Parts: sequence; C-alpha cells; structure tokens
Amino acid sequence: TRYTAHMLTLINTNCIRPAIAPIALDYLAAAARAAGIEVELLDLCLAEDPHAALRDHFARRSPALVGVTFRNVDDSFWPSAQSFIPELKNLVEQLRKLTDAPVALGGVGFSIFAERILRHIGADYGIRGDGEAALPALYRAVKGQARLEDVPGLVAWAGGTGVVNPPAWATQDGFVRTATARDLVDNASYF
Repeated sequence: TRYTAHMLTLINTNCIRPAIAPIALDYLAAAARAAGIEVELLDLCLAEDPHAALRDHFARRSPALVGVTFRNVDDSFWPSAQSFIPELKNLVEQLRKLTDAPVALGGVGFSIFAERILRHIGADYGIRGDGEAALPALYRAVKGQARLEDVPGLVAWAGGTGVVNPPAWATQDGFVRTATARDLVDNASYF
C-alpha cells in the first residue's frame, strides 16, 4: 500500500557503533502526533542494508516531508577523524531520486553548523535547535497551512533569499517537557 502525502517520515542516519538509540526522534514523533501528523520512522542504524531500506520505504510511501537527523558531524576519534558530512550529502542525493518530498535536516550535528551544512548538502530546510515546536510548524508550512517565517529555528534558502529564524527552546529552563510514549524507536534493539 502506498500512503498519500499526509505523513512525515523521520530518518535516523546515525549508524556509528556502538549503536545509540535516537531518543530525539521519539520526542519529535510525539510532538508531531500531538499536532495530528502521521509519523513513520526509517531507522538506518538497524537496517541490514541502509540503501535497500531507503528504496523499500519510499517505494511504498509518499510523505509530505522527510526529516533527517544528523547527530554528529564526525566520529570524534583523532586517528580516523572521519567526517559524516559526505554520507549525509549522499543520503540527501539518494532521497532526491526516491521522493519528491522536501527534505529537512536537524539534530545536534546539524545545529552547530546549520547554515553551512544546509548549503553544502542541498537539503530544502533545516531546523536549528529544539524541533518539538519547529517540526510540526514546518510540516504545516510545507502543506501551505503556515508561513516559513513562523517556523522556529528554520534555516532555508529559496531563490537565493535566506530564512534564518531564531531557534525555539522546549522550555525556558531548557528541559524538554514533551510527553512521549517512546514507541516510535525500537529501543530494545539498541540494548
């Protein structure tokens, strides 16, 4: 069954070992669901063949928006100093061939170099900072139900004109208070 463009696909790109569960995607999914958005996860860390998993997922689905988490810019290991930015660029290029949905980047790795990474990677949008309020707002803007200028933390370029909105923090004290069932990510597989 192929879904229509009314859903959000979230992609975990962090395939580093030992595997780290993408807890942020559970919180983002909870916020999106609370806003009435259907959410699905494509966890490339748990996929035997990430490229096949991408092809299979988008052969059966047509989301309105694809959210890609980018947790680390590199492996933080001096002898290898492996950058993950080329892998992210390759992933976005693959997504362009598999779906017409706009691609939004987010995550800590993205947020620290948001404007530079977005320009280099060529994704449509990026969210700098907390995404619990921003992702549903971006989804509504993509669907024509809100303005991009109102999306907290949005980084985007359209026709050479940039939109760089200040990020929103989940709460004033910095602690996330989004209720979540923690049921999107297969957390048990990470242990």
